[in-house]
Amino acid sequence: MRSLLVEAEAGADRHLVLAGKHTRHRLVVTPPAARDGYIVPADRSMSVRLAALSALHEHPRSRQAIAARAALTPSPYLRHRLVLLIAILDRLDPASGEPATVRQIARDLTFPGRDYDRAIEWKSSSDRRQTQRLVAEARRMTTTGYRDLLTGSTRLASRTERCDGSDEGRD
Repeated sequence: MRSLLVEAEAGADRHLVLAGKHTRHRLVVTPPAARDGYIVPADRSMSVRLAALSALHEHPRSRQAIAARAALTPSPYLRHRLVLLIAILDRLDPASGEPATVRQIARDLTFPGRDYDRAIEWKSSSDRRQTQRLVAEARRMTTTGYRDLLTGSTRLASRTERCDGSDEGRD
């Protein structure tokens, strides 16, 4: 039996958050249809929804439940990358004082231990462009990426996006 953590109503739908042994299950209960069961929309998140339903109904230690939880959690690499993107956003936040430059972010977060004494070393470094791509991806996460995570899509940006140029003169 799962314990109910949150219950809210939105129109005719009921939104539930159930506590499982190892995870939380988020459900939307719609008014009863002609038959019992679940309605799973056939959209890009269908596989994630089916995995969540499998995790809800299987015994927590069963193979199916373990596979379903694995499908719902990011890989260690993706988790590390998401934590890095959040750390970059924290450093760029103007509310926390003076926002860091791309060079400071590279030195402190993306490539710790490397020091670029001369400007020409930094300007010609591949680390500079890599850090600029990470900054652009972190900024993209604030507009659309978090929604991707909430819908179960843990993929990162598939295309590289250019910085908006605001940091060009500050590194």
